[in-house]
Amino acid sequence: MSKYTGSVHDPDNLSPLPGDYPSAALYWFKYGFNVIPLVPGTKQTAVKWDPWLSGLSPAKIAAHWAEHPDYEVGCIVGEGFIVFDADSPASIAALAQLEEVFEIAPCLVVKTKKGVHHYYGRVPGSFAKSDAHSTEEHPDRIDVKTGRAMVVLPPSTGKEIEYQDVDHASELTEIGQDVIDAIFRHNGRPAPRPPTDVQVKRADFMPSSELLSRLKALTDRIHRYGYHDWFTVVVVLHHETGGGAEGLDLVDDWSSRGRGYKGRSDIEALWRSLGKHTGDTYTISTLAYMVNQEGDDWLEVCDSVEPQFERCEFSAMESTVPATLDVATPSNPLAKYSLRGMGEEIKKMAVAEVHVLGELALQGQATVLYAAPNTGKTLITLNLLIESIRVGRINAEKVYYLNVDDTVQGLITKQAIADEFGFHMIAEGWRDFTVSAFLADLKDMIDNDTAHGVIIVLDTLKKFTNLMDKGKSSHFAKFVRQFVLKGGTLIALAHTNKNPKSDGKPQFSGTSDIVDDFDCAYTLRVVSHSDVSGEKVVEFENFKRRGNVAPVASYSYTLARNASYLELLLSVKPVDEQSLELIKKAEEVKTDAEVIKVVLACIAEGINTKMTLAREVKQRSGISNKAALQVIEKYIGDDPGQHWWTFEVGARGAQIFTVLARPSSDGAGDSGSVTG
Repeated sequence: MSKYTGSVHDPDNLSPLPGDYPSAALYWFKYGFNVIPLVPGTKQTAVKWDPWLSGLSPAKIAAHWAEHPDYEVGCIVGEGFIVFDADSPASIAALAQLEEVFEIAPCLVVKTKKGVHHYYGRVPGSFAKSDAHSTEEHPDRIDVKTGRAMVVLPPSTGKEIEYQDVDHASELTEIGQDVIDAIFRHNGRPAPRPPTDVQVKRADFMPSSELLSRLKALTDRIHRYGYHDWFTVVVVLHHETGGGAEGLDLVDDWSSRGRGYKGRSDIEALWRSLGKHTGDTYTISTLAYMVNQEGDDWLEVCDSVEPQFERCEFSAMESTVPATLDVATPSNPLAKYSLRGMGEEIKKMAVAEVHVLGELALQGQATVLYAAPNTGKTLITLNLLIESIRVGRINAEKVYYLNVDDTVQGLITKQAIADEFGFHMIAEGWRDFTVSAFLADLKDMIDNDTAHGVIIVLDTLKKFTNLMDKGKSSHFAKFVRQFVLKGGTLIALAHTNKNPKSDGKPQFSGTSDIVDDFDCAYTLRVVSHSDVSGEKVVEFENFKRRGNVAPVASYSYTLARNASYLELLLSVKPVDEQSLELIKKAEEVKTDAEVIKVVLACIAEGINTKMTLAREVKQRSGISNKAALQVIEKYIGDDPGQHWWTFEVGARGAQIFTVLARPSSDGAGDSGSVTG
């Protein structure tokens, strides 16, 4: 019986895993995994990794599995996640013990034919690598899969969900370097660290016999720990010998010493396939690093064969290129593009760095604002645009607001505002304007040099290009960049993804091409929505910028039910940093109040060790395990004014929690009460 309480159906808001492979592939992609099709009944991918992962989308997944409904489901783990694979009772027990010591628990456990897979997130900045072992030789060791590693997902053959309590991979319990190092030490391996720049200096000419001698000397010092190490060595030998017969002989000789050796024919098949290998390329430096990890000195190993290896030494050299060299000679095909002597003409296209929208957008740049529906992005954009016109920062005659995501009544209201302040309102279907013709109009401004000083607002961006299509987004952004270089300004309003990032902040929707090619990008989120104050407070947060724009900016506006749009527009006002922090603090307390009550009740009932407490709070509150841990950790401390509990370290490092006594009005301590 599993030690975990719960299943894929618990809590109730978790959707059950579909039983058919096409639906399951979409389920796991929505969950946050890079799914990949597998040949039925095998661990062999049916497609090449990199082309498949490029532009991976629900449409691409659905189309592939529609043609191959019997293909099973795997995923490429990636650097953000790590999977611990225990294949024996001894390794399962070892993994459980390590999890207990570090007080961590997986939010996703997959049962396999031999054991279990425990899925975790990796703390940003941590370093890990995949690692595999022979279960027969080392039954207590735990395999590690991360980065460019593939795992098989349920409902593929032999895989089923044993436990799951989060509906997105971003909510998986995160582990840091301490846990990763402990797993590797348990496996008898050095703690993983990024390779140092071990480099090999060769003579200008190295006979093949010398290279082969050195390769053999290094591989002789490397013990086969698992498939990953073995494959790495094979790739090195293939690369260094050009895929020749001498390299194959080395691989066969080295491999034959392992217990998993099945004969030369299997190695020959892999050797031939490496001619088309598009993954990571490893060199003799990798062997040197692996030898050092074994505890040997690669220099001494190589010196024993041919004492000519030495570490690279570098020195700076002065350039010997004449300072007056003319790089744009007539014979150079790039010469016709040279801008030499055109400085004054380029200056004519430049515009002053004037703030167009508060301090969010600069003239002469492309800015994108991402927000969920009903957060106020259009309202605030119009308010800030009008303010810039009113104070004379921008010329209303050159402002074009392309409103293609509105009702007729909304268009009537906004057109009246545009008329009052003198800027242009454009809508699809009126005066022959169509979204499909926008790029042609933009190109016309670029070609005829009429973009200078023009400010265009796109509401909303998804109407002008397919944000989920990398090619179309990139094509659109290319024209925007040309428009900006000719002195134009573009502000695009766009939507966020319905699934936030792991830290709860908004995630922009679509591919990264718009963000990559635009100058500035913000997300907008609701900070406070108060019926008491009758106001909504929102915050813009910058995640890409060029120039002097605000990293954050906050605004409030009325929530009055019967307010007209003009009244809403006039109610928009900035919120200063100090006021914003007070509002955020009040919202945190209000949000945490119910969870704090549950934590206090659990501790009073004797449920007082950290991970057990978190799981129980999660069950009772209906929140994720990660959210429960965040609240528990937020209110640890000794100050009753801001903390609710403290802990002592018990046996085996367990954190045992107790409730802080809180001062009462008569001076006697009590447990206090929680208010929202």
